[in-house]
Amino acid sequence: MTHEHIVKKFDRNLEKIKVSVLEMGEIVIQQVEDATAVLVTFDSKEADRITMLDRWVNGLNKEIYDRAEILIVRRQPMALDLRQSLAPINISSELERIGDHAKSTAKRAEIINKGDPVQAALDLILEMSRLVQTMLRDVLVAYANLDVELAAEIRMRDREVDNLNKQMLEAAIALTRAMPENAEALIHLVLISRNFERAGDHVCNIARFVHQIATGEDLKASVT
Repeated sequence: MTHEHIVKKFDRNLEKIKVSVLEMGEIVIQQVEDATAVLVTFDSKEADRITMLDRWVNGLNKEIYDRAEILIVRRQPMALDLRQSLAPINISSELERIGDHAKSTAKRAEIINKGDPVQAALDLILEMSRLVQTMLRDVLVAYANLDVELAAEIRMRDREVDNLNKQMLEAAIALTRAMPENAEALIHLVLISRNFERAGDHVCNIARFVHQIATGEDLKASVT
């Protein structure tokens, strides 16, 4: 009876931490969405708010880490329970990095909006943001449900983000030659594109963690 009580308490604590990770994910999605919005219509107060929001995300990351660490030390879980206990630490760390990329994007928005933004380049970035936001929403669902098939699909979708990043670099080179007066803005657009490309990579890492929780297989260590 005592063992059963301990197991139930472990499960409740694990579920609470999981809920915190999902809540953190929703905040990061909002960060990415808001950072994208200031690229189109710059607002210094909004950019500052996104930066402040990043501090909240950093705090949540630390809180999740501490709670998961305490749970592991106290319960010393094995196998699936251990993977589920480690997952919040790994996933919240990836979410925190996505938030960093959103903050960086918001900071660069002012420079882009000082001149005439190159719409063709900006459109590529907006499409990248849309894809990353969709991937991020879906990977949170995959984590909540331990949906391995959805996680695999998300990893495949990242190729679209990588392709758009490549298109962005090629477009920036061509546009810089044609419109050298926009060179500074184009350089920052390339760096913003890189932010979204990296954000997509972090989403893929979360999808890999989902796979590892459910199957025990570490895809990064796998030949395939």
